[in-house]
Amino acid sequence: MGTEGVRKASPNRLRTSSWADGLRGIASIFVVSSHLVLCFARWVLPPLVAETGKSLLFQLPYFRLIAQGNAWVAIFFVLLGYVNSLKAVQLARAGAVGDALNSLASSTFRRTGRLVFPATAVTVLAWFICQLGAYQLGRRTDAWWVRETSAKPSTSWFGAPEDLFIAVVRTWTEGENPYDQPQWALIHLFKGSLYVFLTLLALVNTSSKFRLTAEAFLYIYSWYTGDAIVGINVYAGMMLAELSMDTPSEPIPRTKSRIRLPIRESGPYIIAALGLYLCSFPDSSYEMAAWSTRLWKIGQVIFPSNAQYGRFWPGIGAQMLTFAILHSPSMRRALSHPWLMWIGGLSFPLYLLHGPLIRSLMTYMVFLIPSITFTPDRLENGSPDPNSLIPIPNTFVLCLTLPVFFAILLVLSKLWAIHVDPWFGVWTDAFEQFARSWGNEQIQSFPWRKNKVILPLHGPKT
Repeated sequence: MGTEGVRKASPNRLRTSSWADGLRGIASIFVVSSHLVLCFARWVLPPLVAETGKSLLFQLPYFRLIAQGNAWVAIFFVLLGYVNSLKAVQLARAGAVGDALNSLASSTFRRTGRLVFPATAVTVLAWFICQLGAYQLGRRTDAWWVRETSAKPSTSWFGAPEDLFIAVVRTWTEGENPYDQPQWALIHLFKGSLYVFLTLLALVNTSSKFRLTAEAFLYIYSWYTGDAIVGINVYAGMMLAELSMDTPSEPIPRTKSRIRLPIRESGPYIIAALGLYLCSFPDSSYEMAAWSTRLWKIGQVIFPSNAQYGRFWPGIGAQMLTFAILHSPSMRRALSHPWLMWIGGLSFPLYLLHGPLIRSLMTYMVFLIPSITFTPDRLENGSPDPNSLIPIPNTFVLCLTLPVFFAILLVLSKLWAIHVDPWFGVWTDAFEQFARSWGNEQIQSFPWRKNKVILPLHGPKT
């Protein structure tokens, strides 16, 4: 089939990925909640209370997903592999290999710009408010995540630009950003995009079965080498994109029977439930509870010796969840709800902005009044203890404050998406245009560039 045939047929044949936007929106909300748990409810992290040997409600599987940041980040990577490869796979299957390569190269270039420019802008913003002292209150609180991720201001404004430059460089070289800790994942997202590009660059002209087999081997290789953050999740997403071409995307047909539908859907729902169970695996202290100990012992058999169980099990759970959604029209339809898609469209601003806002706005909302009346402990000599921390307010105060904070976070993320994010698109397009045209005028002035080839042509003209 030629390119023209593909272009005519593609609007009706392209499968929707709107469910991926909805799932991404849910994942972004739970990433925020995991950091709030690290601030105010660290008791959720272990699977049970050591003193009593019993588990509280939010320490149990499924309920503890509010604290499982690893699982929701794994979903980001699975969706990255799925969405970034979907269009190229569709075009390759239709025989439009040239279009697939062009789409792959352009989308990879643009996604890189849309990743780097916003992250750098948020780093500059976080650096600036840090220099103004906005994080100082957070460093005095008993909210662990806020206290540990609130950077100190630079020693002087003259040295502050150098600190900013180092922070931006370390974000993309070491995965560390002192002004916005959640940006540790960006270097891995960039690496995942390269995985997709290089893999499809080599395989786009092969058959779908060969592509799927090669991606399965790459998945096994990532498993064997312990690449539980990027490799197994991205390649799982790429395999899902390939499998989605053979999965019916039509809605569930209406039927008079009220029994057939649940039976037909039971398989994906069972897989999704098992996936969420694996996503609940704690990052530490997993030997404390019976259910996590069983998974730990299984992991000792099937995972490599250097495996991070707190990454592997949630990653496998995220893969099972997305696989189940892909094969469940009702789940895809539910995740395509306009509200979930709306949040999914804000997922990247949510991810970038929530850290600086938690350390500044939310910290002042929760701790400003207690800080006024706070009396630090006294040392033996009677002087105030500089290590005294402002205690976390009671649950009632948190229940009033956190919904307001979430509302402000969503509003600011929407404003960012409307008024700021388009500029990153403009900068990305301008940089792409520069990359395409830089030096062309000078090269075209050479005599051997008349035929637009790198080397001169020898032989008769036609």
